[in-house]
Amino acid sequence: MVEKFPRFFKTISGNNYYHVVSSLQVLEYQRIGSKWLLQEWTAGTLPERWYLHDLMENTQGHIVEISVDEFLLDVPMANQN
Repeated sequence: MVEKFPRFFKTISGNNYYHVVSSLQVLEYQRIGSKWLLQEWTAGTLPERWYLHDLMENTQGHIVEISVDEFLLDVPMANQN
């Protein structure tokens, strides 16, 4: 199966947003109070790849896929890039 990228996800709590750029690259936006933290990570090793797979497949049940419009509306920091 061929994945289409980019994909956008958020946690149900709305504190973490994920911009999955490719099958190996993720931009994670984390809201801490009124501030935003951006972490860019690459799934280079097997545990990171499993984590990314679990995120995209929602294996823990706390992630939802969202549209790019919702992502840009909810994460003002993403609009600055």
